[in-house]
Amino acid sequence: MSETFSRQVELAQADAARFREIPRADCVAATREYIQGRRKEIRARHNAGESGGTVLRKLSETADTVLRGVVAFAGASVERGRSVFSRAAVCALGGYGRAELSPHSDLDVCLLYEGSLDGRIEALNGYLIPFLWDIGFDVGYATRSVQDAIGLAKEDMHAFTSLLEGRLVTGDNSTFARLMLSVRELQASSMFDDYVHRKIREREQGLVEPHNDLFTPEPDVKENAGGLRDFHTALWLLMIAYGSVSLDDVVGLGLLPPEEHLELVNALDFIWRIRNELHFHADRAEDRLTFANQRHVAKAFGYGQGEEHGISRLMQDYYGAARRLRAFLRMTCHNYGQQSNGTGPDESALQSNDIVIANGQLHVGQGDKSWFAEAPVRLIEVFWACTRHNAVLSPATQRLVAGSLDLINDTVRANDIARRFFVAICNRPLQAGSALRQMANAGVLGRYMPEFAAVQNVIRYEDFHHYPVDEHTLVALEALARLPEAKGAAAPFLAEALEHLTDPYVLVLAILLHDLGKAAGEVHVDESVQITHEVCRRMGMSGDDEERIAFLVSQHLLMSNIALYRDSDDEDIVRDFANTVKTEQRLRALFLLSYADLAAVGPGVWNDWKGALLLKLYLKAERMLLGKSQRPDDALWDSPKAQEVREHIADSLKPEVEEHLRDLGYRYFAAFRPEQIASHLECVSGAATSGLEVRASKDNEMNMSEVVIATQDRAGLFSQIAGSLASQLIDVNGAALFTRSDGCVVDCFLVSDARHRRPLTERQCAAVKRTLRAVLIDKEDVQALVDNSRRRLFALLQPRVPVRTDVQFDNDSSRTHTVIDIYTGDRTGLLYDITRAMAGAGLDIASARIATDARRVRDAFYVTLNNRKIEDRDEQAAIESAIRQAIHPRPAVEAKGGSS
Repeated sequence: MSETFSRQVELAQADAARFREIPRADCVAATREYIQGRRKEIRARHNAGESGGTVLRKLSETADTVLRGVVAFAGASVERGRSVFSRAAVCALGGYGRAELSPHSDLDVCLLYEGSLDGRIEALNGYLIPFLWDIGFDVGYATRSVQDAIGLAKEDMHAFTSLLEGRLVTGDNSTFARLMLSVRELQASSMFDDYVHRKIREREQGLVEPHNDLFTPEPDVKENAGGLRDFHTALWLLMIAYGSVSLDDVVGLGLLPPEEHLELVNALDFIWRIRNELHFHADRAEDRLTFANQRHVAKAFGYGQGEEHGISRLMQDYYGAARRLRAFLRMTCHNYGQQSNGTGPDESALQSNDIVIANGQLHVGQGDKSWFAEAPVRLIEVFWACTRHNAVLSPATQRLVAGSLDLINDTVRANDIARRFFVAICNRPLQAGSALRQMANAGVLGRYMPEFAAVQNVIRYEDFHHYPVDEHTLVALEALARLPEAKGAAAPFLAEALEHLTDPYVLVLAILLHDLGKAAGEVHVDESVQITHEVCRRMGMSGDDEERIAFLVSQHLLMSNIALYRDSDDEDIVRDFANTVKTEQRLRALFLLSYADLAAVGPGVWNDWKGALLLKLYLKAERMLLGKSQRPDDALWDSPKAQEVREHIADSLKPEVEEHLRDLGYRYFAAFRPEQIASHLECVSGAATSGLEVRASKDNEMNMSEVVIATQDRAGLFSQIAGSLASQLIDVNGAALFTRSDGCVVDCFLVSDARHRRPLTERQCAAVKRTLRAVLIDKEDVQALVDNSRRRLFALLQPRVPVRTDVQFDNDSSRTHTVIDIYTGDRTGLLYDITRAMAGAGLDIASARIATDARRVRDAFYVTLNNRKIEDRDEQAAIESAIRQAIHPRPAVEAKGGSS
């Protein structure tokens, strides 16, 4: 305690009259000096590696000391102020009550009193509240009688839980004790059951975007799934169920084994440390791990100097900790549900059977701790039973499994019975995802297949995936279960392919193994194939199965790369693909694997457009393999879907449907719904009169907006459109470009507001239309518009995700064009900058494949230079340099004196 503040407190307690001679401003200054000194000491300890929990406790102790001192000041300053505390107490509530005060958290305080509110209590409040504000505390302050507090707790669950975590800081202990006795009585009642169950559902299932995604790229460490709010919810559920408990009590209650308790404590402390660093660094309450904050925290925590690898390792550790907190919440929610519902297995049944399914849960022999030790392959068998009965492990069985993981050794991994159970799980593709996720959560999958454990929480920023590798794999497996209810042009073909797959376990194992090579690095296919051979041989798979699984793993990127980034109208490309696949069964499996892989990139990444592109390649290759000559796009204009198009448009446009579909072909026809195609035709008709037609609408499924542009094709059109969107601070997340034989383009862009990452507002849509007309019709300089927007938001020049930029030239995929593939992190205006650089290099862009997934970009441009392919290495190097400079413009801007 600083000497000045300490002396002032001592004086206030010993001699009120002398204390009142000290100017209030001096007391404020001394208290602020004390707080600043203590915070400096605590931050130094944090910087030196102090645990997150210790920092929170030290901050709480500092707040306690300050609060007691300020109360002493108030007691000495207010007439007969000290006597008030014979019937009043100052309490800490919420996080402060738990002694978990973060550096810039609010200080939740209650002045609690017995009897009626009188002038002395009002005078105390009049001193305390302004003083706490003046010394810099963000205070949540309340003044309540014991009866008022109890009444509020009965009506308001938030108030109840806040009091449940309450703690006496100073004042009359008996007043506080009377309140807590009443709170404990409420706690023992069932009056809050409905509310608690509703809050459980909200926390587990009802979080809003983006907090519902544990793996969101920029998580809020407090509010996100897996964040501190999960821990707080779990803790007060335990309080309600068992009385006053701490995290250390969960072992004694039998809710967690000691080793899982240690993992939970470490996970919680790690997230506390991150939050402390965010608060200290920002000098305010900052809970978001933005990309900029990730770079800072990685450096501060010794993961490196903020480079990509260090950031990746930080986020791997964060997601691992968040998973642990989420699992703790789910465990406590389930335990609370069982306590309140009185559900459980029939004990007599458990004593007479090895495995019992009751209330959708799987239980194993009651009280037999050696049940798995007697036959370790049972650790695989129980998940086969879960698959058959659509059940989950009971909490008791989960604990027994967790305590038996060491039984899974090389002997079990090579055991034929274990392999049969595992393959049986994989042979049910609609249930396998759920079962394998349970196995992963229980730790069994990682023990049975150590290569899977090696990719847990591994993040590859150069990858397109939103999720860590293990989560991506599980989401891909779960995608198969959604096929029976899936919609879109590709959905029925995917469902049919799965139904006619002769050995589904080959597909499921390929999905499980396809990315395991990423433990060694981003370039992973060869490593994944090697791992596949090792796993198959260890398990005892047949040579034929091993070869089929390894083929799918080796080619798991092939179909999506061709469908999304190459011209599948080129018969040579399709023929080469069919020759690689060789059989219809392999084609079906690769079709399904490509779907599952794309569907697991990130939330909302799979869409009808990608499905249509995959489907087109699938149907073309299928016909080639079966020796059929009919093209999949024959007579599109006579199909039922084309008839639906005619039903959506005016009679005057119906005769144009056939020519429109003939021009744009199957890729276009499959990608859009009948009403969209009809709208495009109306746009074409409007553009014939006005020169330009623009329509913007919200895509609810993607939570973005679609902008459709119809106009006459011209040199540089693509770049001008991209620049117009960039000038309005609009991100391009995808683009589908089509040109009719009459020269009219139908360009469809999937876009979002760059600043708020949401669909465009009506005002933004109107601004886009005005800007496009100004640029495309009135010839306004698009570069001037883009420059103006960047002065408003210069930071958008930098990619949001730390992804290494890669530019590749492909002269094999097209006989007439060079394909330039670009991989980098997304940012606003990127597409414009790239296409402008290409135009500046003299390139003619014939077509493009534009895709932005998980804030990473992979674009493919079909280009020529002076009507020829670009095969000269020096020309390629110059073009690559121009593209890289366009992607990362800051050095050039700064060299010209630009400012941020």
